[in-house]
This record gives sequence, structure tokens and C-alpha cells, in this order.
Amino acid sequence: MKQFQFKLDPVLKYRRHQEEKARLDLAEARITCQKIRSRIEDMCCEKKQMHAQLKKDSQKGIVAGQYLACQNFVSRLDRELTFKRADLEKQEEKIQKLRSQLKQQYIKKESLEGLKTNYAGIHKKQVETELQKSSDELVLLRKGGCI
Repeated sequence: MKQFQFKLDPVLKYRRHQEEKARLDLAEARITCQKIRSRIEDMCCEKKQMHAQLKKDSQKGIVAGQYLACQNFVSRLDRELTFKRADLEKQEEKIQKLRSQLKQQYIKKESLEGLKTNYAGIHKKQVETELQKSSDELVLLRKGGCI
């Protein structure tokens, strides 16, 4: 009997590839998002430390130029934090978009795999029917019966 051959195997292989690519893209986006979050946390800690140091130094007495430089540094950190938070929001939107793309790729792949499974079952039943028919004919021939 002939072997089952699914004619859409190349398409299925491509869909698997697309799903894997979507998974990798999502993983990269998550890593980028985590890096941005950690950078934001580092900047917040740096800002708190600078505020504490500035408060401590201002109580002891600090040169005006140094105080202004520290204030400018803190202001720059605030601006950078604003930009990083905007980047984080964009990255999270990108993650949501990639999640939906991954879900679509998964659904496409699973539907094709289900089709393959159905066709394989149909093919198996046809082969079993043909084998049963052949064996029934052989039994009739051995007994000397007519077909």
C-alpha cells in the first residue's frame, strides 16, 4: 500500500518556521523591555542617591557651582527617565503586537496540523478497508468461491 503523503507539508513547514520566528521576536522584545526596566530602576536609584548626597552636602555647605552642576545632573536624569519611560511604553506595545502575531501564527499552524491529522486518519481507514477487502477476496479464492 502507498505511504500517506500530505501535499501541504511545505506549507506546514513554513508555518512552523513563521511561528518559531514570531517566538524569537517576542523573546527579543521581552529582553529589550527588561533591559529598559532595569535601566530605569538604575536611573531612579542614581537620582535618589544624588538627591541624598545633595541634601547632605547642602547642610554641610557646598560651593554654588558644584550645587548647580548636581542640580543639572538631576534634571538631565529626569529628562532621560521620561524618555526611557516612553521607550518602555513603546516596547510594551510592541510586545502586545508580537503576542497577537504569535497567536495568529500558532492558530494557522495548528489548523494545518489538524487538517494533516484528519487526512492521515482518512488515509489509514482507506488502507485498512483495502487490506480487509483484499484479505476477504483471498479467503474466498482459497475456499473456491466466486468473487
